[in-house]
Amino acid sequence: MAEPRFDELIHASTRLSIMAMASAGTGIEFRFIRDALGVSDSVLSKHVGALEAAGYLTVRKENLGRGRRRTLVDITEEGDAAFQGHVAALDAIIGRSGERGADTSGGAPGDEHGAGAEGAAPDTGAVPRDP
Repeated sequence: MAEPRFDELIHASTRLSIMAMASAGTGIEFRFIRDALGVSDSVLSKHVGALEAAGYLTVRKENLGRGRRRTLVDITEEGDAAFQGHVAALDAIIGRSGERGADTSGGAPGDEHGAGAEGAAPDTGAVPRDP
């Protein structure tokens, strides 16, 4: 398990998604990431560029012939370590230390009565607003 380390650069939702996709394989096509995230080329390029500048990703171009090229994105060892550390930090924040998967106890964390207790409101962790 990676050492938990919250990473501000990775935490932005688009960058977190890019890192998740890049960690799942090698040579992820730029256009696949763009289409999956529903962003423009320029938006994706900006985010990939920031992650590349940090040493988390590498970007390479391949010639396909007839003037066609494709752009491939790969995660680096440093990027993978940063991503895994960020995921571990998020797991720690939500209370999942080393355990993947959902809580099967039926109640909210800290709720000894369970979800079905008579008259007990579920503890959502939300702070009530003043009327």
